[in-house]
Amino acid sequence: MSDQQLTNTKQWLRERRSQRIELTVPVVVHRPQKGGSQFYERTQTLVVNAHGALMVLAEKVAPKQRLLMQNIGGEQKECRVVYVEKELAGPTKVAVEFTRPAPSFWRIAYPPADWTAST
Repeated sequence: MSDQQLTNTKQWLRERRSQRIELTVPVVVHRPQKGGSQFYERTQTLVVNAHGALMVLAEKVAPKQRLLMQNIGGEQKECRVVYVEKELAGPTKVAVEFTRPAPSFWRIAYPPADWTAST
C-alpha cells in the first residue's frame, strides 16, 4: 500500500463518527404507518456502529425514508435510510442511521472506546 493510500485511509477513519464492527445481529425493520405502505421484515446486520448499521433488505426503501428497527431484546429505535446499494443479482444493501446515537442498542459487552464518546 502506498503512503498516499495510507494517508487517505487514516483521514477516512478520522472522519468516521464511530468505529464500525462486522457483526451479525438479528433485527426486525418496519416502516411506520404514516401514509404509505407498511412492511415488516426480519433481517440481520452486516456491519454496526454507534450511529447505525448496514443490512440486507428485500423490501424496497429509499434514501431519507424513516424506518423503525427492533433488536432481539425488544428495544426499538427510529432510523433513516442513508444509502441503498442494489446489486444486479442478489439482495439490496441498506445503510441506516439512528436519529440519535444508540451504542447500547447492539448489546455489545465491550464496544469500541469511541462509541461511548459519541453519545
